[in-house]
Amino acid sequence: MKTTGVVRRIDDLGRIVIPKEIRKTLRIRDGESLEFFVDKETITLKKFSTSADLGEIAQTLLDTIYTTINKSIFVTDRDKFVAGSGKLKKDFCGFNISTQLEEYLFSNENLIKDSGIINEIVDNISDEKEEYKYILSPIILDSETTGLVLMIVEDSKSFSEEDEHIVQIIANFLAKYLED
Repeated sequence: MKTTGVVRRIDDLGRIVIPKEIRKTLRIRDGESLEFFVDKETITLKKFSTSADLGEIAQTLLDTIYTTINKSIFVTDRDKFVAGSGKLKKDFCGFNISTQLEEYLFSNENLIKDSGIINEIVDNISDEKEEYKYILSPIILDSETTGLVLMIVEDSKSFSEEDEHIVQIIANFLAKYLED
């Protein structure tokens, strides 16, 4: 475990403040839930996430759909890509989403079509300049966006109306799954 050198007092209501720099680095937003772990005299805080459940079911769903439509589809939580299919999987899965996708996450727009280079989609150390087109739909749970579903193709290709429907169906399915 790495020390930060930051020491905080607990106030009379039992609260502590997590420094802004740490919240920014770990992408902890106002109102987000944290999970507590205790081991002897150590308290560990971790961002609470349903992404483990989301990632497992999403991966199974995406693998199944990929066998039929042969297009790269990805699912994110609020921070990173948690599941994916297709030849672009290694370029996205496990990486943090870009600032641009984070903005889409909180815009609650139902379907967005856009294009950009890989670093405009994922926070990846790649210097790749290949252009991609993508459509995305938010996964909305209790009127809050918990993730995104993206279909990504090379810039020379285009999307059909069916592709848009598939992305929306996946987002709606995952929202229903997380609801239960």
